[in-house]
Amino acid sequence: MDAAFAVHKEIKRHTGAVITMGSGAIISFSTKQKVNACSSTEAELVAVCDIIDKILWIKNFIEWQGFEVN
Repeated sequence: MDAAFAVHKEIKRHTGAVITMGSGAIISFSTKQKVNACSSTEAELVAVCDIIDKILWIKNFIEWQGFEVN
């Protein structure tokens, strides 16, 4: 997960994330953040809030299939 600070015309930030399994990427996300942040640190925290629900859903789905997630 990463966030880019002030990259859009309206000074909004951008969030990107890649989830890997083994040696390959299984899913990736790239979205414009819905809120303005005052710093790159705040943009990173907003990115975590934007992506964490997707990460937890994928983790739970993999566990429901009987695999152990570390």
